[in-house]
Amino acid sequence: MKRYLLLEDGTTYEGTGYGYEGETNGEIVFTTSMSGYLETITDPSYAGEILIFAFPEIANYPLNLEHMESSKVQVAGIITKDAHSIYSGGESGTGFNEFLKQNMVPAIDGIDTRSLVEKIRESGAIKGYIKNKNEFPDKFEDTMDLDLVSMVSIKKYKYYNSGHKKQILFIDVGTKNSLIKRLSETASLHIVPYNYDFFNIKFHYDAIFLPNGPGNPGHSSLEPLRAFIREKSSSMPVMGVCLGNQLIALSMGGKTEKMKYGHRGINHAVLIGNRVYITSHNHGYAVNGDSLKGTGMEICGTDINDGTVEMIKHRELPVFSVQFHPEAYPGPYDSTWFFNDIKTTLGEKI
Repeated sequence: MKRYLLLEDGTTYEGTGYGYEGETNGEIVFTTSMSGYLETITDPSYAGEILIFAFPEIANYPLNLEHMESSKVQVAGIITKDAHSIYSGGESGTGFNEFLKQNMVPAIDGIDTRSLVEKIRESGAIKGYIKNKNEFPDKFEDTMDLDLVSMVSIKKYKYYNSGHKKQILFIDVGTKNSLIKRLSETASLHIVPYNYDFFNIKFHYDAIFLPNGPGNPGHSSLEPLRAFIREKSSSMPVMGVCLGNQLIALSMGGKTEKMKYGHRGINHAVLIGNRVYITSHNHGYAVNGDSLKGTGMEICGTDINDGTVEMIKHRELPVFSVQFHPEAYPGPYDSTWFFNDIKTTLGEKI
């Protein structure tokens, strides 16, 4: 079945459709990951985005549904060069094509993904549609204007009792399952929605954690959360990763900005101190380093390639966060020291 990728600059790509037979739209982004595609497409941080796999061959090993980062596929659509979409095996016995059908996610194959990635790297983020007919829409919706966090955040309070005495208020703005699992090795977690009644919490907690998530950290729907972090940061530890890093920066008086095309992949080099760590990334916004002047926050780490702020820490308060994904699913384990830093901050022995 023919399918078309239509971009807001007027470009048309013709390919072969697979996955769900419907149509979709979103911001076109790319990942450089060569593996971990199941973890990638089920990451809630991809909500509202159509994902290009820059590596040509995708779905060439069996799905293991235990590696899903959420209960479903989160990307709006998928673009590939050579997807082995019918290959199945492992415990699930489900092929990539069938899996996308079950999750109602359209995909298009046979695209010159490297030229498409080059276009995005040169011109910046671009909006697009995956359609079954070569017909341009009247308007290209900017999905980053949507309240994406509300679409992926947990709906009700949940307690994750891991047996630890220390308690963390874990504010779900679109977290990955692996991050909850990894952090629970440090403390028990009170997991709450992003729009929880924060100022009327009855249970005890020793620290606040803000995980990854999709969209613009400056979205108006997140202002109550930012105000809560702003108030609590003077009295208890506040930590975060990815979107959480950006929300902390905003809460402390800094600014964020949309990147030209974002960082997505599992091979991003980050300089912290005198050491370089290879890290997993998935974000389209970043902290503006200059905006941190006078906020008490200092830059502790940067991206080797473009200088993006990768770690911030308050000079006096126990407030710190990173832009990368230290839980490393998928990705390298270079930065798991981040969880030891949390344990130390909570007063636990490593």
